[in-house]
Amino acid sequence: MTITCKYSCELCGLERRAVEVPARTTEDVRVWMESICIPALVRDHEAQSPGCRPRELKELLIPIGGADIIGGPAVN
Repeated sequence: MTITCKYSCELCGLERRAVEVPARTTEDVRVWMESICIPALVRDHEAQSPGCRPRELKELLIPIGGADIIGGPAVN
């Protein structure tokens, strides 16, 4: 299962670029961010803007599934 995260880069002008990322399951949110989410966003950014090397992104939007599941699938 995947979720759609969005990021913007002020340096190269990408605005709310949507990226499908594997949804978080039982792993700690920090582990998920460092090992799954951030690497996927970095790969996408490098593919979209090969010459851009920002130190930080302007914004990062991550869905929250339910009241306490950051990066999890939507709960209906």
